[in-house]
Amino acid sequence: MTPQSPPESGTEPAPPLSQERSDGQFGSSVYGGRPTFALARRDGSDGGTLTLYELLPTEQASTRSDRIERSNPNRQLVVDPFGVVFGDSDRLEVDHWNWDDWTAVKIRRLSGSRLRSLLPLVRETLQDANFDESIVTGSGRGDMFLPETPGIRLALGFLGIKPIQRVDRMRAFCRGIAQMSDEECYYWHAKCRSPSSPNGEKALRVLLTDHIK
Repeated sequence: MTPQSPPESGTEPAPPLSQERSDGQFGSSVYGGRPTFALARRDGSDGGTLTLYELLPTEQASTRSDRIERSNPNRQLVVDPFGVVFGDSDRLEVDHWNWDDWTAVKIRRLSGSRLRSLLPLVRETLQDANFDESIVTGSGRGDMFLPETPGIRLALGFLGIKPIQRVDRMRAFCRGIAQMSDEECYYWHAKCRSPSSPNGEKALRVLLTDHIK
């Protein structure tokens, strides 16, 4: 199933795409080329986990958190200082920029069948952006810092797959995300994270999995 394009009217337009370098690295123009998402692969007693974070200045993360809590007191962002999550990472990006006043906002941590269902989307997205996907899809510890466009595509996968119970629906959902254009990903990402659109994630799941009975 090919996802439908964003509506032409009646809803907010998709945000403009950031400019990316031709090699796919550090594509956000908002923060001077600084990566704005990060993946963290960890192994634990319950198997491997993969966590997606959005990297934000502390003030911006605080503003977003306050806005979300005002809209829904039961919904809260999980925000950690950048150094708490990635301070001991050996990735070059950690030393390339000053992260003193930055945070890592957890989008989702996945494991088990959800992670296995999502991995094809992770691999395809990272390969298309010229990253070595094995760093975060293999075993053991691995960190990867991402520009905005692939980060937003992965954010849709991490956000939307969490409540899905059936593996066939998980896989269909991830295939749908993989087929979306960048413009569609930006549109749905805005819908999914907006406090004024609390049903954005549900609407995306319906769009991509409702054909599976």
